[in-house]
Amino acid sequence: MKFISLTTVIITAAAMTGVVIASAANGPNLVCTPGYGGCATVASYNNGLDFAFGCGSNGHMNSWTPCSCKKCCQVIRGADGSTAGDCP
Repeated sequence: MKFISLTTVIITAAAMTGVVIASAANGPNLVCTPGYGGCATVASYNNGLDFAFGCGSNGHMNSWTPCSCKKCCQVIRGADGSTAGDCP
């Protein structure tokens, strides 16, 4: 029984590590409003600097544009009410 539990822990830890590595390579996988974009700051991404993001139809960020500054990303609102983040 202990062998199965230890195996489960090792597999779970390996899977979680893979998720963290995949997220760090592309950007944070945060929940957002489908079809909209914006600006965010996450300590573990882009060294804590701002980034602009797009949100996919699944309600999770699917594109990231790192900014080179803090508090400089601007949310731009389109005529149709959509939003997008923009790094200067």
